[in-house]
Amino acid sequence: MLKNLTIVAFFSLAIFFAGCKGDQGDVGPAGAAGPAGVNGTPGAQGPKGDTGTKGLDGIGAMVISTGPVKSESGGFVFGKLLLTPADSVVLANSVIQVYVTANNRVWGMPGKAYWNGLSTFTDFSFYSRYLNTRLYVALIPERWSEDQATPPERDFQDIRAVIIPVTKYKARLNLDYSNYEETMKSLGLTEADVIHAD
Repeated sequence: MLKNLTIVAFFSLAIFFAGCKGDQGDVGPAGAAGPAGVNGTPGAQGPKGDTGTKGLDGIGAMVISTGPVKSESGGFVFGKLLLTPADSVVLANSVIQVYVTANNRVWGMPGKAYWNGLSTFTDFSFYSRYLNTRLYVALIPERWSEDQATPPERDFQDIRAVIIPVTKYKARLNLDYSNYEETMKSLGLTEADVIHAD
């Protein structure tokens, strides 16, 4: 019987203490920090990361070059293929300047480029378009020195498109963007920043 009475008393006290709720005291002050643990051994060097794609997705000014080409119907279309969605964001916020190299000189477009010791010329305009992961730049003949109905074919030493983020362009509004060398120098570009057109 004493055993049964002990069990009833135990459960009664448990219920009594569970039902009691008093004021809670404040949290005491933090104790002192313990000593620092021992560092483990460093892990192995990870593999070298991908160098990435040179060019537009590097978010900065860049240059696309055709190298030596012959005109088609007096002009020329060039650009880059397989650009990324990030590239489209960059291109949407960029200015494109085009330069033609002929007669061992670089000519800013729109404007005239000269051949044959400056005796013949073609006056070009250009436009650019980003469409379905492709950037197109079209060099368009507008007028020429020869007396003929269709534009003459020309040999270009190079045609280059310099893609300039708008923020960099606006920061240099006093720059003569028709001057290729000045533009490259001001933007900190070198031949290492030039990629070949597709």
